[in-house]
Amino acid sequence: MQAYLSVLRDRNTGVAEFRRNSDQLARRLAAETLVKLPTVRRESETPPGDAAVPAPPGDVMVVVILRAALALLGSFMEAIPGLPVGFIGIERDELTARPHSYYQKFPRVLPGRAILLDPMLATGGSAGLAVATLRQLGYAPESIYFTGVIAAQEGFRALSQLIPPSHITAAAIDPALDHQKCIVPGLGDYGDRYFGT
Repeated sequence: MQAYLSVLRDRNTGVAEFRRNSDQLARRLAAETLVKLPTVRRESETPPGDAAVPAPPGDVMVVVILRAALALLGSFMEAIPGLPVGFIGIERDELTARPHSYYQKFPRVLPGRAILLDPMLATGGSAGLAVATLRQLGYAPESIYFTGVIAAQEGFRALSQLIPPSHITAAAIDPALDHQKCIVPGLGDYGDRYFGT
């Protein structure tokens, strides 16, 4: 994962290379997250006989924190075909760094667990607002997971107060935030770099 991350951090990495490395990293992050879910076993007929084998988790949805997390979504849908997807639009005020929600859309039938996706966990404000939204929908903290690319220590600590720390998956934890509450060293705006905006 660190090899992909080093390419993403490089300010000279172009959009195509950023996307390619982001997609490779996202596949690994999806795998790291999914192994944390409770194992589901089902009976299967194998050539030598019947056996109970692990099956992909079925009682889970991913929740995309728009827009940067769209970059991670495909890897989870590859891993679990038919995966339900929810969306939360959250913007951070550039002056106060406080998040506010502008959009929500969830599956009609909510699965038992939810995985929040957001590449960058800076202050933890957006993730915290997303967790609060899921709590209002009836999710317990133990049923909520988070997957991102980089977390600042401050954001990791804040989110660890809301969901179990073991439910947080990130490729790196960076030491600090700058005066604009951006992750240092970080890699810049993930959505802008992935989508070329």
